[in-house]
Order: sequence, then C-alpha cells, then structure tokens
Amino acid sequence: MRELFKDALKITNYNIILTIPLIIFIKVLDLYSLYSKYNIDSTPKFLIASVTVLFMFGIFCSGWFWMVKGAISLSKKVFVLDNDRAKATLNLFKVFPEGVGRFFLSFVGVYIIFLFIQAIATPLVYLLGVNIIGGLDPDSMQHLQQMTMDTAINTNEGMAAFIDSLSLEQIVFFGKWSLLFMAVTSIIMYLLMLWIPEIIYFTVNPLLALWRSLVKLFKDFFTTVRLFLILWIGGFVLLFINTFAVINPIAYIIMSIVLFYFSVYFVILIFLYFDRKYIGLESDADEKK
Repeated sequence: MRELFKDALKITNYNIILTIPLIIFIKVLDLYSLYSKYNIDSTPKFLIASVTVLFMFGIFCSGWFWMVKGAISLSKKVFVLDNDRAKATLNLFKVFPEGVGRFFLSFVGVYIIFLFIQAIATPLVYLLGVNIIGGLDPDSMQHLQQMTMDTAINTNEGMAAFIDSLSLEQIVFFGKWSLLFMAVTSIIMYLLMLWIPEIIYFTVNPLLALWRSLVKLFKDFFTTVRLFLILWIGGFVLLFINTFAVINPIAYIIMSIVLFYFSVYFVILIFLYFDRKYIGLESDADEKK
C-alpha cells in the first residue's frame, strides 16, 4: 500500500499538466453557473442549461479520464531522457479528443445515473434524519427561512452573522444533520470509487460498469476501505484548512492549488490501484475464455 501511494505521487508530479483541463473545466462551469443564475427565468431555459451542463460533463470526463489512463500507461515506460518523458506527457493532450469519441455517451449515462442515485438517496436521508435527529419546530423553521432568504447570507459577513444568530440547540441540530449528510455522502463516494476506472478500462456501459465495480469493490473490501479512508481523511483535512484560508487571499490561492493537486492525485491513485489490481486478472480471464 505504501508503494502505491509513493508511485501515485511520482505519476502526479510527472503529469502535473493534468491539472490544466481540470482547472479550465471547473472555472468554465463556475462561470456558466453564475451566468445561468441570473439569466434562467423560464422552464425552457432551465432545460437548455441542464443539457448544456450534461454535455460539458460528458466531454470533460470522457477526455480527462482517458488522459489519466494514458498517464498510468506512461508510468510503465522507461525514458532515457527527461525530454522524451516531457514530450510524451505533453502528448496526453492529443488523446483528449480520442477519449471524448470513446466515452462521451458513457459519461452522459454516468451523469444521468448519478442523478437517479441522488434522487433516491435524498428522501431516504431526510427520513433517516427526521427519525434519528428530528426536525425543527415551526417557529424555528420560519425563522430559518426568513434568514436564508436574505441575500446578505451569501457573503462571508452575512454567513458569520447567520451563524451568530443561531441558538446553541440549533447549532447542535445543524451539526448533527451535517454529520449525517457527510456520512451518507462518504458511503456513496466509496461505493462509486471504482466506477470510473471500470468504464475506462473495461466496460463502456455505465450501468453494467457500476455493477461490476461494486463486485470488485467488495471482493477486496478491506483494502478498498483502507485506501478510501486514507484519501477521505486527507481530503477532509485539506478542506478544513481551506475553510480558514479564505481569510487570507494568498493562503486561499495556495490552498486552491493544493486542492487541485490533491484532486489529480486522488484520481491517479485510484486508477493506479485499479490498474495494478485488475488489469492482469482480466487479461488472464480473457485468455482462459
């Protein structure tokens, strides 16, 4: 396991250009979301915006994850000169369109399936929370709705004022709900951990890939749980630090760079684990057939 983390770190450092498409996609998505927020005023516009985001997701994911697979493949090659490695790494940009051609429909399916998962999980989490934690009383709910409708809440000062206005009981209440959402989200993330590598390496059908990834996940349950927990703790610590980094612009920029780097490392580590664990096994199985 230790060698896996070290090798993933090396691959990330050698292929740091993978952060470029990720940053561009995140920023374009943020700008489009901001534009849509102030310009969508009808159902047709909402549908057009939803389809646009769907296509953006499909194009980026299909091309970028194919680049990640290419980075894993490059790590298996021996380069005599650093210039040769640099040229091979830059050539990863050329495989982006190939990935779009291969997997665009697969990731459109991923997006739709994930929406269904979210639609199923949300009411279940709500019912679970109401039964375990409970709901707000009518007066507190009305007070909360009035505060959240205030546009000043969107600012840092407004959010601080909002938190200060809450009673101790309300803070504890929302803290319990936050922990519940965090726990459910983490479980879903774990269950979907091998879904994307399964699509890229073996199964273009996203629904079938989801099932096969779950089978692989639970066949090696203790290893995958340990891998996920290490990544989860690392991501949680970085997000916690980033919360305080907002106060200082320079610290915020540094943490943004660190988070993008960690995101690429996160994906490469999972792909590398999948490659080392299952590629040889699948090839041997195909030969026996």
